[in-house]
Order: sequence, then C-alpha cells, then structure tokens
Amino acid sequence: MLSRLKAVWNWLPVILRAIILGFLLLEFGSIVTFLPLLGNLRFHPEIPWALPITLVVLAGYGAYFSGWGPPATTREARKRLARASLPSARIWCVAVPAMVFGIIALIALRLLLPSLLPVSAPSIPISFSSLPLPSIIGALVSIAIIAAVTEELAFRGYMQKPMEDAYGIVPAVLIVGVMFWAAHLDHGITVTHLPFQMSASIALGLLAYLTRSLVPAMIAHGASDLLLVPAYFFREPEFVWRALSARPVWEGVASTFPERVQIVCGAMSPKHIFASAPFQIFAILAWVFVLSTVLTVFAFVHLVRTTRSRTEHNGGDLSITAT
Repeated sequence: MLSRLKAVWNWLPVILRAIILGFLLLEFGSIVTFLPLLGNLRFHPEIPWALPITLVVLAGYGAYFSGWGPPATTREARKRLARASLPSARIWCVAVPAMVFGIIALIALRLLLPSLLPVSAPSIPISFSSLPLPSIIGALVSIAIIAAVTEELAFRGYMQKPMEDAYGIVPAVLIVGVMFWAAHLDHGITVTHLPFQMSASIALGLLAYLTRSLVPAMIAHGASDLLLVPAYFFREPEFVWRALSARPVWEGVASTFPERVQIVCGAMSPKHIFASAPFQIFAILAWVFVLSTVLTVFAFVHLVRTTRSRTEHNGGDLSITAT
C-alpha cells in the first residue's frame, strides 16, 4: 500500500507535489504553534505564559522539519527542503542591507496600497484590548514569530525549493507568490492585495535562494509583521491606521485608467511632503517606497554578485535565470 501511494506521489508533477507539501506543512504548523497562544487567551491571560512555550514548540517544529529526528530515510530531504544552513559572515554583511531596505519598501507598499487600489482596512476577529501590556507584547511577538517560521518553512522552503530545482528560480518565486496570496484569502485578503503579497513573497524567496538559508527570510518576515501587526489590532499609530484605512486618491474624481494615473502622479508630487495637505501622508509614503525600492534593488544585485562569486569559487552553480 505504501509503495503504491509513493508511486502515485512520484507520478504527480513537481509543481503539484510542492504546492500540496507546502500547504500541508503550513496547516500543521499553524495549528500546532498557535495552540499555546489560544490557551493563554482563555487561561490566565494576565500572565504572558504562551510566549516561552510558543518558542519551544516552534523550535521543535523547525528542528524536525529541518532534518532532526526520525525517520532517518527522510532526514536529508527535510534538511534540503528547509535549506537547513546558516549564511557565512560575508553573506550576512551583504544580505542585511537587502533585508532592511526590503522591509522598508514592503511596509511602505502595504501602507500605500489602499490609496492606489480599493483595499479594505484590516479587520482582526481577536481583541487584545483587555489584556495587560506584558500579555499584549507576548501575543504580538508570538504571532509575528509563528508567521515567520511556519510560512517561510512552508512557502520558501518546502514549496519553493522543489520548484527551483525543477523549473528555475523565476517560475518558482512567481508560483509561490500566487500561492502565498491565496493562503491569506481567508484573512480578508482580496485580489487588490496581490501586489503586496507577490512583492513580499518574491523578495523573501530571492533572499532564501541567494543566501541558501531560510533564516534571513524568517528574520525579515518576522520584523515586517512585528511592525505592522500592532496597527491591525489597535489601529495605532494613527498615521499608520489612516494609511491602512484610506481610500484611493482617485476615487470619485477619475473613471479612466489614464485619469487615475495622472491623479496619482500629482498626489505624489514632492510639494505635498512639506504641506499640510490631504496628500501629505500619501506623498511621503510614495517617495519612501520609491527610494527604498531602488536601494533594495541595488542591495539584491550586490547580494547576487557576492553569492555568485562565492559559488564560482566553490565550483557550484547559482543562476537567477529560469531553467
């Protein structure tokens, strides 16, 4: 029976196997790692006891799916799919600027998006307002770390790695980007969120591919969530929530695409940055996004060159083109 199931599994195309594997890992990880936090909300919520337990559960989850533990027959496969390695000091030095500028660009894009497309404001069904500050901090940190570890292992690890090997990095990050967006559809995400979800997934996918490790992607993912999640729950800081709940700048004044583009270009004029005008926040975010995106591209180009030179020196293979 097992041999027949294995034969059917191997018969499936790589893309289908990778997607199934990634989503199975995501569902399992999300359920198991969220249990301590859900328990903390019901039992002694005044004590942030879930955070240390969550860290232990995540450590065990990450370790097992990175190659630790039985069975020995799957150990190497788990290690390979999880990119179970740490970048060298040289790679870290080059990767950190790409991570920092990328985080800034992605957060700016997320805050900018509702002013460009009809994106609904975040609505979280769980309320932390009655909890004391230590419990709130513990819950927010838990949520950010859970998302970083489980989603990176699932998407940039078990889903992307097989498609990289089979189809090349470009098709892999594009397919995983769509799957990453689809996985968030039950969180109030719609098609207008696709630019942000795709951009985040591609950046994290390239980071994992170039560093040959999920650790930088996990750190970048967790840091981004930790900066955005408080606004989702508490609608603070005010300027962040205003950006998240904004309406498109062209709404009600433009009906055609060229008209909308013209209004958007006018709204991001540098003159609005220093004026108390309706477009001030939009203009600031737009220019932060543009500048940080340019810096992110340069940082990734530098990372590509560094990893390529290292690979050539070691006699390996690293290509950013589709195969």
